[in-house]
Amino acid sequence: MRLPCPKPEARTAAAKAIAYTGNPQGVPLLRLKTRIGDQAPQVISECFSSLLQLAPVDSLAIVAGFLFDPKEQICELAALTLGESRLEEAFDHLRNCWEQTRNVELRRTLLLAIGMLRQDKAIDFLISLVAQGKDIDAKDAIAALAIYREDRKLWQRVDRASEQRANQLGL
Repeated sequence: MRLPCPKPEARTAAAKAIAYTGNPQGVPLLRLKTRIGDQAPQVISECFSSLLQLAPVDSLAIVAGFLFDPKEQICELAALTLGESRLEEAFDHLRNCWEQTRNVELRRTLLLAIGMLRQDKAIDFLISLVAQGKDIDAKDAIAALAIYREDRKLWQRVDRASEQRANQLGL
């Protein structure tokens, strides 16, 4: 009987190598690995990334399914991988998960992932939270938008949303 490779770095590198080949024949192996899991979260994260690189359309629903995994860390890794993908279709999955979860940390990560998409509708969503969301959501949306801190026009929009919020609250 052969034991699994004890080095997570080797398993992570294997997932990267599969994606690097660009050969879609590696997709079933990556899907299998995500389904059976791994003790090392970075291995699953790399499998998610590799799946979205090799077969973005076919793999989006698979990775998005992990947004509701019982392990919070896997949910966060799936969210961040979807954010990194910048796939337009990822926004709806991330927003829906954000709307359904009550876990404060996961919600924060989901907003960061939404910001990472670098899409107009994602940015509009975050700015709407700054203007009209709950206090914690507004704060987390501003934190997610921090990746754009060098974008003067975007920060002007954030400032206007903050002013709108203050006016609504009578501050």
